[in-house]
Formats: sequence, C-alpha cells, structure tokens
Amino acid sequence: MRNRTIEAYLADLASPHPVPGGATGAALHAAQGAALVAMVARRSDGGAAPADVVVRIRERGDALREVALDLADADAGAVAIRVLEVTEELLTLAETLRPLTVRAVAPGVAAAAEALRAAAGTARVTVEVDLVDRTEPTAREELLEAVDHVDDLVLRAAKVTAAVREQIVR
Repeated sequence: MRNRTIEAYLADLASPHPVPGGATGAALHAAQGAALVAMVARRSDGGAAPADVVVRIRERGDALREVALDLADADAGAVAIRVLEVTEELLTLAETLRPLTVRAVAPGVAAAAEALRAAAGTARVTVEVDLVDRTEPTAREELLEAVDHVDDLVLRAAKVTAAVREQIVR
C-alpha cells in the first residue's frame, strides 16, 4: 500500500477481488487519523500547549501511522483487531490534543476523530465477518471481546468532533 497511488488503490478496491478489503480500509482510515493527529501536534508545537505533551503526541502519531500502514499491507481478519487497538490509542491522543489546539488547527483534530471513527466501524465489521466462520468457542469469545468496546470508540470520536465544533463557533 505504501507505494501505490490513491487511484490504483481505489481501482483495486472497486474490483471484484477480495483484497484489498475491509481490514486494509480500516488500517488506512487509522493511518489518516494518525497523520492528522501528528500534523495538528506539529502546528501546535511552540504555542501555549505544553511542549513535552505536544512532542509526545506528534512522535506517537507518526509511529502509529507507520504501524497502520504496515497493517494495511497485511489485510486479514486478525489485522482488524490490531487496527482497533491502534485506533483506540490514536483517539486518546486526539482527546488529549484537542483542548491544546487553537481554533485554526482544531478542525484537523475533528478530521482525525472522524477518520478514526471510520477505522473503528470498518474494523468491527471485518472482525464480525470472521465470526461467521468461527465455531470454536474460545476463538469466538476473543473476537467478540475485540469488538465489544467499538461503540465506545465511536462515541468518543463523536464527542471529539462535537468539542471541536463548539470550539470553532466560540
């Protein structure tokens, strides 16, 4: 995925082939969210925000973008579970960063939250598809546990977006 053009990726996605599939899409949503978190942190660096916090968020956002891109290359059901973990960590970074941003860059936090909301929802559906073929109770339980908190992630992302919207209109 790293060396593909967006046009080529979208053409493959529109094809009748099963790959790239949902796990790739979820991972790319997460990578986009990570890039936006890192960008906002870069634009917040040197302002009123605590420098150590902003630097930590920027560095972690960059690292998680790389993880998400690696996951996009691996497109498989188990990848979706890892995407959920990455998404949760990125959402926590966005929640931390949001009150530290100025109005001019706050929309980037909302864009990150929306990309992460898409990552979580897409990863959940990918995991749920895997559930169909799983009959072993322990394996099914692990998958169900992995998606159990997705509604919370989606709600948290929506709250970040709502807070940004409130910040913008103030």
